[in-house]
Amino acid sequence: MKKILVFCSILPVTLTLHAQSKVFKEVGEDISTQIKAISQDNAMVGYLAFTRLERASADSFNYRVTIMDENLNDIGTVNFRQESLELQVVSFEQNVLCLGYTQTGAGSAGHIVVQFIDLNGKMINTYYREVRLTVPSAYARARPVNLMGFLKYGMQIRNIPNGGFGLFYGDEVKQYLLRFNIKGVLTHEQEVTAYGQRFYLRATTAYLYLLIKTDVHVPEGGFKLYVYSAKDLNGENNFDLRDAAGDWLKVLSFENDPATGDAFIAGCIINPKRELHFITADDYSYIPYLGLFTLDLGRPDKDMRANCSYWADKKFPGISDDGLFAAKEFYVRYITAIRDFSGNTIFAGTALIEKQTGKDKYKLSDGVFVRQEPSGNVALDNNFPCDETKLFGPSGALYELDKKSFYPVTNPDTRTNYMIVDDEQNIYVYNINAKRVMRTIQHKDGNIKIDVFPAKEGHVMVAEYNKKEKYTRFSIEAL
Repeated sequence: MKKILVFCSILPVTLTLHAQSKVFKEVGEDISTQIKAISQDNAMVGYLAFTRLERASADSFNYRVTIMDENLNDIGTVNFRQESLELQVVSFEQNVLCLGYTQTGAGSAGHIVVQFIDLNGKMINTYYREVRLTVPSAYARARPVNLMGFLKYGMQIRNIPNGGFGLFYGDEVKQYLLRFNIKGVLTHEQEVTAYGQRFYLRATTAYLYLLIKTDVHVPEGGFKLYVYSAKDLNGENNFDLRDAAGDWLKVLSFENDPATGDAFIAGCIINPKRELHFITADDYSYIPYLGLFTLDLGRPDKDMRANCSYWADKKFPGISDDGLFAAKEFYVRYITAIRDFSGNTIFAGTALIEKQTGKDKYKLSDGVFVRQEPSGNVALDNNFPCDETKLFGPSGALYELDKKSFYPVTNPDTRTNYMIVDDEQNIYVYNINAKRVMRTIQHKDGNIKIDVFPAKEGHVMVAEYNKKEKYTRFSIEAL
């Protein structure tokens, strides 16, 4: 078991002979199980089942953590008793699992609880910190109901390669970065004083990166990147995400390059004249974005590098100066981006097609992949048919109409990139290298709901929920 990640899902399709599966049944209202994938360096290497068992006392429960390898085989179990916990995130480094929980107390008082467990189920260390949780209120039959509190800005944990773990959390009062060594000992902490609406953490061997959405006046832009030393959390750098002309950048992806391990950011260059106009189909015909960008964040021996490609430069055959792919007659609603093993950034999204019917009508159709090369050249990599929408007017809100979600899967052994395109009716498993759909799976089959998620390298997790029989089956299948 070399890496691990976290998902919840299910599916009953014909399984291959090598598929591994596990079934979880609903056996009572008080007993519940969460499945989390274990991640290392943003890759999935196994799974964890967190089960709340029977109540142990008036204010505590018995819990069980079951550790599974990448084929869903049990390899370790730990049982413990604790006040009411909610598992938030799991990470993995050097055969040590790091689990982050929130623990709700009286009122808004609560704790973050961080457990460090080896793969045999031995508890290495547990860290507690008091926090101020946000507690929603609800009423049932005119009586108040106690609900689990949550962190206003959430909790994120990233493994630091050969170094331990970085953790970010933000409550009602403050936000902090914490660094733990591999033994689960807190070595450094840093208060994050910058105002933000959203926070995103990434880690490399040398740096921790905290991307913060700071400017409320630019809905899709307004990001600032803070760079900290992975050894001691000393601040190294911070800067706004803008291009050389000062235009804000929209972030689609903030990940690690599968070939180098370096962090990168990719997305769209926002048109400053259209910062507030990106919602409708009509907006897309008036150039909300000037082009695409990739920012390679580098490392101590490699400089940061920005690769910006602008439609108006008219350097890209087949792409007009407003971003229209002329031969296909569609714009692209860009959703996410990944790096391949050749240094290209592959942008994924949905085709937006304008139909001439006497009145302006549009539809959302194909899954689209656009390639930005290291030279800055941009080209259509491929498009394939997905679930189409009905025709809608120019004021149609695209974020409501577009049902596609995109999940990347990477196989470093074969240097292959896949994308799971989860649409309204079907799930498409697409091989980016081969430029073809490997598999199509329907979402529902009678009482069974099917979902597909990334799994170990070169595989997917198929999740199947049977509403009638009240069970969930998780299967790992090769692509």
